Amino acid sequence: MVFALALLAVSVSAQNRYYYDSDKKYGFFSNWSLSPFAQASFMNGKTAFGAGGMALKQLDDHVRFRMEASVNGITAVEGFDRNGTALAGLQFHIVDWVYLFAEGGAVVNPSMKQKSGLAASGGVGLTCNFGKYSGLMAEGGYVALQNGAKVDNMFQARIGYVIRPGITERDREAIEHDQTMRSEYGNQKEEIRLLKTDLKRQQEANDTLMAMLNKASALFAAVEKRLDECNEQVKEAESKVVDRSMFKFHFDYASIVLSETQEGRVAILAHYINTVQGRWRVDGYASPDGADYNNMVISQQRAETVCEILEANGVSPDRLVPIGNGATWEYGEDSPLNRMVVVTQIAP
Repeated sequence: MVFALALLAVSVSAQNRYYYDSDKKYGFFSNWSLSPFAQASFMNGKTAFGAGGMALKQLDDHVRFRMEASVNGITAVEGFDRNGTALAGLQFHIVDWVYLFAEGGAVVNPSMKQKSGLAASGGVGLTCNFGKYSGLMAEGGYVALQNGAKVDNMFQARIGYVIRPGITERDREAIEHDQTMRSEYGNQKEEIRLLKTDLKRQQEANDTLMAMLNKASALFAAVEKRLDECNEQVKEAESKVVDRSMFKFHFDYASIVLSETQEGRVAILAHYINTVQGRWRVDGYASPDGADYNNMVISQQRAETVCEILEANGVSPDRLVPIGNGATWEYGEDSPLNRMVVVTQIAP
């Protein structure tokens, strides 16, 4: 039981950290989850009821590392029987809510011929999520216990509550969406750069034509036509430039609620958005004091607060992309983005 409590403490203290590297790619550290559970075991016609805890580490999209510890108690005619197990293994997800598991470890039982030995287990489990950070877990399977020269088989079923202090799949999808938007914006910037280069070359050609007007008036008509073509290309390039108009809203320290003044400004912005086309990105920021994970959560909540006010004033949620960016570190406490939400048009 002490081992189980130690596992719970480790998994709760493991914070999910978020970083953004120089290659503009997102990463994740310490994606742990925690499951305290109650269980019932059946062996040799006897029923045991016990409890324990499990810590899970996400290895990839379908595999998790499991560490668990539990204690069972059996009241029988011949006396009181108790065994404790500590196991480690892997959990393989078939779909989002069904998984298989296999693990091995040690067992301690004063009633066995061999007071301690080895144990192995395997079975199937189900999960049902409640929001981002919690859910229910149910498992069933067999446990093999070393008992002197023989091996005892025990069927075990358990139900537990899952706590996820780390980033969830929904958060990961939001970040991947942000990466896609950044990539699209980068492609547009490259197209604009190429257009400006082409326009610069065309302007140089125009300058040459203007100089030739002093030598031959017969070339005037051709030069005038060329200038008209260039003007049309300039208009076409300007029509493809993304509107970078920006709106900012300030939150009080550690707050996710806007003041009445700031909320009124959001309502005015909603009226403007409803008069134009395009989608809008809503970036939330936090100040650099406090834990990274808390800053990430409060920045996301601030962005969602502004989106809710915009939606309440008639803006379609399909046109809004709320993104939490965590703390702003570039200027420390003097950063102009501290405790801000910035709304930017991202597509015409």
